[in-house]
Amino acid sequence: MRDRGGARGTRLARRTFCAAGAAALFGLAASPRIAGAKTFLEDTERRVPLRNVWTGERRDLIYWRDGTYDRPTLDAYSYLFRDRRNGEVEPIFYGVLDQLFFLWKALGRPARIDLVSGYRSGRTNAWLRANSAGVARSSLHTIGMAADIRVPGLAAEAVWRAAVDLRRGGAGLYRGSDFVHVDVGPVRSWVFGERAPSRLAASGEAPLPPERPGPTRSPASGEVVLPPERPDHLRRHGG
Repeated sequence: MRDRGGARGTRLARRTFCAAGAAALFGLAASPRIAGAKTFLEDTERRVPLRNVWTGERRDLIYWRDGTYDRPTLDAYSYLFRDRRNGEVEPIFYGVLDQLFFLWKALGRPARIDLVSGYRSGRTNAWLRANSAGVARSSLHTIGMAADIRVPGLAAEAVWRAAVDLRRGGAGLYRGSDFVHVDVGPVRSWVFGERAPSRLAASGEAPLPPERPGPTRSPASGEVVLPPERPDHLRRHGG
């Protein structure tokens, strides 16, 4: 994996903050509206069948078993998530795979999920911001904590609604590009290009109030202490 250079400290602090919020979200029970939600945290193994739409590469590997994340498997998924424009690889935060796993289950275990965009280098993100709409300056894609996906045979809106109902991070619908954005930031939902209230707010399912952060960090929704056990290769990235 590559060195971050001079901006590394700032990016690590941001990633640590984002991961803290993700830890809270992934510890919450799934929405009662999801069939079989209570079984989501009872699995002894987790795997996600993914295909990179740009390269055709596939991964369908068990990345978590009996509470332990497998480092070589996470590395294999990280390579699948690499920046397609320059080949840069960033360790993918394990919470992204968990989010995709729970979504895969909620959708009835489809044959695969297509990955449209995973990790995005800072240079790529800046280029996209300059040449297209809907790209955040501080995108979670740039720290390996987001994915844009499609599910063959399912409408993007159906996938988005399932992701929103899981209440496990951000879920955005991009109808024009026919993909769904998922990330492990605070619980929120949106439809790109439309002004619509969050489905969570509309249904009255607000996230739990955040823990008060430490003095050196800014308060934000969903922030809690990181879980004690994380894969070693993610510790140095604050994940």
